[in-house]
Amino acid sequence: MSTRSLSYPLLCWQVSDEVLFGWVLGTEFQTLERNLKRLKAKLSDDLHRVWEREQYVPDPDIDEPRLKISTVTVHLAYATAKGSFPVSTPTPFKVAAVYGTQADTGDATCYLPFLEESFHYFDEAQLPVLIAHYTRDRLDGLAPEEARRYLMPATPWLETLTVRRAVSISADQVPRHLRETAEQLATLADALPETGQRRPPHGFPEVAWEQGALVDELTARLLAGGHLLVVGETGVGKSVVIQEAIRKAHRQMQGRESPATFWRSSAERLIGRAKYLGEWQAWCDQATQWLDLVHGVLWVTDFIQLLHVGGETPQDSMAAYLLPAVRRGTLRLIGEAHPAQLEAARRQLPEFMDCFEPVLVPEMDAQRSRRVLQSLALHAQQSLGVTLEPTALESGHRLLKRYSRAERFPGKAVRFFGLCVRHALAKQLTTLDEAQVLSRFAQHTGVPERFLRDDQPLADDEVERFFATRVLGQAVAVGHFKDVACTFKAGLNDEAKPIATLLLAGPTGVGKTAAAKALAAFFFGAAGGEPPLLRLDMSEFQHAFQVARLIGQGDRPGPLVEQVRRKPFSVILLDEIEKADPSVFDVLLSVLDEGRLRDSRGRETDFRNTIILMTSNLGVRPGNSLGFTTPEGDTSLHDIRRFFRPEFFNRIDRVVPFTSLDRAAIQAIARKELDAIGQREGLARRGIQLQFTPALIDWVAGVGFSPLYGARPLQRAVEQHVVAAVAQALFGPVADGARLRVDVQGQTVSVQAVEDPR
Repeated sequence: MSTRSLSYPLLCWQVSDEVLFGWVLGTEFQTLERNLKRLKAKLSDDLHRVWEREQYVPDPDIDEPRLKISTVTVHLAYATAKGSFPVSTPTPFKVAAVYGTQADTGDATCYLPFLEESFHYFDEAQLPVLIAHYTRDRLDGLAPEEARRYLMPATPWLETLTVRRAVSISADQVPRHLRETAEQLATLADALPETGQRRPPHGFPEVAWEQGALVDELTARLLAGGHLLVVGETGVGKSVVIQEAIRKAHRQMQGRESPATFWRSSAERLIGRAKYLGEWQAWCDQATQWLDLVHGVLWVTDFIQLLHVGGETPQDSMAAYLLPAVRRGTLRLIGEAHPAQLEAARRQLPEFMDCFEPVLVPEMDAQRSRRVLQSLALHAQQSLGVTLEPTALESGHRLLKRYSRAERFPGKAVRFFGLCVRHALAKQLTTLDEAQVLSRFAQHTGVPERFLRDDQPLADDEVERFFATRVLGQAVAVGHFKDVACTFKAGLNDEAKPIATLLLAGPTGVGKTAAAKALAAFFFGAAGGEPPLLRLDMSEFQHAFQVARLIGQGDRPGPLVEQVRRKPFSVILLDEIEKADPSVFDVLLSVLDEGRLRDSRGRETDFRNTIILMTSNLGVRPGNSLGFTTPEGDTSLHDIRRFFRPEFFNRIDRVVPFTSLDRAAIQAIARKELDAIGQREGLARRGIQLQFTPALIDWVAGVGFSPLYGARPLQRAVEQHVVAAVAQALFGPVADGARLRVDVQGQTVSVQAVEDPR
């Protein structure tokens, strides 16, 4: 049998002047001797004797290990019969860390031998933050006498113990059928723990911050066998807690006979190779057999999808097909789900869900989430060279708590501050202050800083001027919009509902769509580009079966759900709401009342950061909205109340009346449409300016206004008469930077160059 040299990390420290202690890391071999030479000889003999007796000793865990001594402040507490009382001042604690690359996987690994902890990392610069995290996770809250057992007896140093022995069973000598099985299984799933060299998308370490007790519980369950289902809202850290528990369980199983292996996949990936009906069952059987051979535990990241792939109903789904193997224990599963998804799954396939004992991951409280932010700030400063000021952390926490309500801490904090740090690195900034965090939040959500900053009041005249210049001739409606803006700025809107639910009632062509665009720009226009506005024609949903097309069915979300999931800060315009089927109103009840919409699979869409607008022509009397007249009122609240059911009408915050347009409003709209022509690319690129005569403005207002459609035909009239005439004039000898005078003579629009008075 061939032999080879193995180098083990040997941690040593001086017990006394004549006694030296040595510990072979990654093993249980420890001894006392008078000097280093005798110490190494004794440990080498021990390893040889165990090999001769058991034909096994563990391979070294780390190639070229290094030692780092850190000092971490921890918060201890005195335990008494009346409770736990924190020590008044933080306690400095010295920690030894041995780190390097794992020989078999290439993972970057760090051991804290005196704390009995280990972890992966992808960048050596992360080590100070991670060492501090795992130290505090182990020691915070312990009594001083309990923490004493984790003290280093002396300052250690690192040596190397080299031994020669017969080659033990290694990865290359695993029985052929097991090696081939693992290779085949790797085509359907990823082996875990994954390499520590993978950099997370947010740039921060993938650590279960402040979740040490939960990780220990999950680890114990993984070691005990059975199935595991982790339940929690989006952002609470389900995935990272599972990853951490798998790493810990994998570490503790090393040296066992036939230890469990861990794999990660999805329902779609497991049966993705199926090409014809019925083939997916064969792939399930094959995957189950492979996992059983390698003692595999499978983490299904889209666990709920098991109930929805493979068949048309949960009873003939992939979950139902795997149920016998799950019950026998030949297939061990790990899953994660939202609470609403869990309840829906229990109703759909209770016999499958009964195989799992859920473990709840609650949202972090404010104190713990702030400690996570401090850990992220420490990592950004020490590893990335970016300092997050305390005011920036506090403002970010406040904004995330108020506005990003669809997610939970700490996930939303990790993602948002990761975005801020990446932006700072791209701009070569070394400090992130409160102003920069506010700016990034505005860019991220679209909510302007005037709503985010407490030190910037919202001036009534500025708000009124903003809406009055965009919603012409509707002073009453502008007043309503101003009230909604002030309520939102003051933080007095109901957080359990959309920001506002408004019914815009009035004749066609009087500015209801323009109002929706103005609201989208005012509330969510900070991100740049087109304001987030979704317009749905409700006349397309006049039948009950079309509700599925509105909100979605199966894995395909409808336009209403898709827009809000993609842009949670947006304006939703439901045009001509009265033409929709009554079942649409039933769907909207939960949206207007709770700000949420849940589908049959328990997936939730959050509408609490949206403004929902509904337009209606109810109450408009034929003839009373025609021409340039200004009647007392052209909508009837009585007719609106009579049409909508009381439970629906009572969920509408405001009915905003739109009246018919007078001559001044029509002329202002005409002037606005004409001025917009000058911003078009063909004129702006050449610097050509247009000058419109009062006669042309009056003529466009008259031609473009329809007694039946209000001001809506104005754009068509401008395109047909004015734009066409300007385009024809540009084919003539028009110099760049010229000024063109646009006039009307009879029914013909004329365009002439104006000579420069210079």
